[in-house]
Amino acid sequence: MRFLSHFSMAVALATAGALAITAIPQEAQAAKKKKKKEEKSEIQISKEVRPKVAEIQAAMATETPAAAKPLVEALLAETLAPDDRFVAGQLAIQLGGTLKDVVLQEKGIIASLDSGRTSAEQAPSFNFFAGNFAYGAERWAEAQQRFQTAYDAGYRANNIEPLLPETYFKRNMYPEGLAKWEEILRNANASGTKAPESWYRMARDRALASKNLDFYSAWAAKWASAYPSGDSWGDAVAASRRTSQSDSVQNLEVLRFMKATGALKTVRDYKEFAEEAQRKNLFGEVVGVLEEGQQKGLISSTNPLVAELLTPARREVSADRASLPSQPSGVRGSGSSSVMMNFADVWLGYKDFGKAVAFYEAGLSRSGADMDRGYMGIGTAHAYAGNFEAATQAFAKVSGTRAPLANMWKTWISQQAAPAAPTAPTVAAAEPTT
Repeated sequence: MRFLSHFSMAVALATAGALAITAIPQEAQAAKKKKKKEEKSEIQISKEVRPKVAEIQAAMATETPAAAKPLVEALLAETLAPDDRFVAGQLAIQLGGTLKDVVLQEKGIIASLDSGRTSAEQAPSFNFFAGNFAYGAERWAEAQQRFQTAYDAGYRANNIEPLLPETYFKRNMYPEGLAKWEEILRNANASGTKAPESWYRMARDRALASKNLDFYSAWAAKWASAYPSGDSWGDAVAASRRTSQSDSVQNLEVLRFMKATGALKTVRDYKEFAEEAQRKNLFGEVVGVLEEGQQKGLISSTNPLVAELLTPARREVSADRASLPSQPSGVRGSGSSSVMMNFADVWLGYKDFGKAVAFYEAGLSRSGADMDRGYMGIGTAHAYAGNFEAATQAFAKVSGTRAPLANMWKTWISQQAAPAAPTAPTVAAAEPTT
């Protein structure tokens, strides 16, 4: 994770501004201001420190401001009252900016914060800068505390959101870091501006790095839920596959979902789908998926898949379809549950979704039915047909090892009619200097 570079830090501090400091007697200063001397918010330099401040300011005003550095450091080293410590910190910040001395700037920021006299307007940014210095020095716990204080005060600049959870990941505290991402994303989305996709990807990457497959699966699904695309859904499916065991039928069900969401991205994906369908004599699906691969320019006419799978399946389609019963009552004999569902799979491949649903339902009515397979098939057929309400109702009845896939289907369906929320721009932080 990149942090704010030392150069960018100096610019940011200059932009934030430091308090204008004067060492003239307090009575004269009060006369020039509308505020009264008695106001508790007014910074009052002690009589003992005023000459030192004046000497520092005089040195800073010369052509060799570096002469003021030992004076500032000596003042910072003293045991000072809160107002005096704040003033010393402000001088260190100003001189550090002039000299491009980030160590001195950090001392100034810490002194200003420790004084307790930093204004409510400046405190959030100063805590961020202090956290950024700690981050650059790999003092992760200190950086986390400073960033959190700034974040809680409403600070949202300089890429603080990714930096905060990163302070946990740097210490291999993956559950805590991911929980922090959850909080940040929730807060961002609640503000009315959708969190940028890059944040979801960062969290997903850290979940993957944790080597905890449950974390990976959960965050891949969050990414796809927030920013649906072939890439994000493909990643969610890949994560789900790594966390569950599935048979050949379930694998084909996953591939159907990938096809619906545009997650079939490579020749290998199309090959896997076609081979899985071919093993079950689902010629319609073999033809459909390989022709889609051709349309996307992934499968050329000379690809071995054409000769080995597509051409033979095309030859079978006409006779196969003519041999199918058009309704469950046309099946010879009583027809077991698995037989009915196999016919349903064939009709699904031929995109006759009404007949597919009828056969899945017939399969569910038979004894020994695999209820989860049946409802998954019904949901898939309705989803393919665009009957999203019926599909959602079917997927809601799926349990067991198919439940994660059913939940992904429901999420995808909910996205089809959801309006897009405005997305917050991502501000890239500067690279650290070396």
